[in-house]
Amino acid sequence: MELQAIEALLKKYELGETSKAEETQLALFFKSSSVPEHLEHYRSLFDYFYNSRQQQYTTKLKFRSTYFEFKRLSVAASVIILLGLFLNYNLELKNNQYSEEELFVYDQTKTALEMLSTNFNKGTSQLKSLEILSKTLQKGEENISFLNTFNTTTHKIFKINK
Repeated sequence: MELQAIEALLKKYELGETSKAEETQLALFFKSSSVPEHLEHYRSLFDYFYNSRQQQYTTKLKFRSTYFEFKRLSVAASVIILLGLFLNYNLELKNNQYSEEELFVYDQTKTALEMLSTNFNKGTSQLKSLEILSKTLQKGEENISFLNTFNTTTHKIFKINK
């Protein structure tokens, strides 16, 4: 094969544009003993590709069965769920065991807090009416200041002394 054709194929190979047949031609060329010195570094590359195609992996892989792992995992999850339900049930039983005196005090406290809340709500509704009154007074002050400014301006225009 001509040297110029090999060099053209090498350029195409470096750009990733060669076909399988062209790569085979290159491999055959670099397997021959007549490789020019300036292309000698490509020989090791194509030798590596050729040797890697010839290698075969012969050891058998051992796969662990996932069925038994899944079975163990599901049993463990079931045990954890049952343990959680049991502990939660026991906590509810302990929490529901109050004496009558404790329940009576709880009810009285609850009633007192409800009454306090109701009174606070009444107080805040009265504050809202005060807020409306305050806004109205502010508007009145603004109107009076506007009238004073108007009055002062008219006195200056008509040169009236007070």
